[in-house]
Amino acid sequence: MKKTLYIISFISLLLLTSVSINSCTEEDTCYYNGNELFEGPQGGCYYINSNGNKTYVDRSYCNCN
Repeated sequence: MKKTLYIISFISLLLLTSVSINSCTEEDTCYYNGNELFEGPQGGCYYINSNGNKTYVDRSYCNCN
């Protein structure tokens, strides 16, 4: 019973974390895991992490059109 509960919990966690990693608002502002995305001058896509540093993600996440 514990093993079944563990597997169900793990699957639920995977589903929750994989739902809409990036999203767009009406203003075409892109987000990645709840962080606003920015495009750099050379086309890089990043967000500002909790330490105030840039964390780069795949450029496709900045395409919210």
